[in-house]
Amino acid sequence: MEIGIIGLGNAGKPIAERLLKKGRRLKVYDLNPAPMEDLAKLGAVKTHSAGEAVGDLTLIVLPSSIEVKSAALGNKGFLAALQPGSILVDLSGTDPGFARELEKKCDERNVDFLGATLHAAGAPAVTIPKGLLSVVIGGKEAALEKCLAVLKDLCQKIICVPEPWMPKAMKIAVIMFAATSSIVCAEVFSWLTAQGIDPKLFLRLLQTTGSRESATRVEEFLKRGKSYGGALSNSYKDIRQALETAAALELPLPLMNTVNQLQEMARAQGLTRLNTPAAIGKLYEILTATDLSEATLESERVFPEPHEPQVVYLGKTAQNRTPV
Repeated sequence: MEIGIIGLGNAGKPIAERLLKKGRRLKVYDLNPAPMEDLAKLGAVKTHSAGEAVGDLTLIVLPSSIEVKSAALGNKGFLAALQPGSILVDLSGTDPGFARELEKKCDERNVDFLGATLHAAGAPAVTIPKGLLSVVIGGKEAALEKCLAVLKDLCQKIICVPEPWMPKAMKIAVIMFAATSSIVCAEVFSWLTAQGIDPKLFLRLLQTTGSRESATRVEEFLKRGKSYGGALSNSYKDIRQALETAAALELPLPLMNTVNQLQEMARAQGLTRLNTPAAIGKLYEILTATDLSEATLESERVFPEPHEPQVVYLGKTAQNRTPV
């Protein structure tokens, strides 16, 4: 199977490197020639357009729907180059609505479309080379089955859901939880610190009383100086997508509107390149005039040991299925 990868940024390049080490044949494309040159030295075939990079299986790994649209359209775009019977997997930061549009365009060309998202407890440059990530992927079961061998080369867990747009919606939901948690932690830490209570003591209280989920959230925030997780700019994009989807559904999201406003304030302070917990922590230091520099933990995150890849089927795809 010839695999094409379009987009060789923070996630796309380490994905390509891992698949090359697994012996996969790759064609690659990015607007930036530097990662293509690096991958060509490892055995990949560099191309001159997104259209040239398509294969039997094509992975799109771009930041958002805007970049995917640009790569898809035109005579040299990947959409016109996809052959009937091939498979397109969109691992980009696209929204659920765009995933539905892309599925429709692929159906018109008799191409199987799978929407997917990457989930890792750490930066892509650290987790992807080790295979310490999960992929949530949705679409037709027959197409999913054809991709499993490649996905097992890439990650530890493949979670299959019925529809291509579902991974996009659920990834945004994960970000909604995480962004809200960062704000709650920053506010609670500011309140405790202003009274002379070390937030690390609060963590030990949660651990001692058995409040496991709250303790985990607090501990992650305390480790915000370690640059784990995505930048505020990525979280901001996802929260905006959540609000745009809610507006189309005429669904009020008062809490997410507040999260968005606080992220706007952090952006105005020039904090977009920090990971979200670090950015929100800095913002609350400014808003509350409270020094949170001591409210940190220096211990490193412990990553799980690699294990045999597991396939999990959820929703309708779970009928008559057991984990593989």
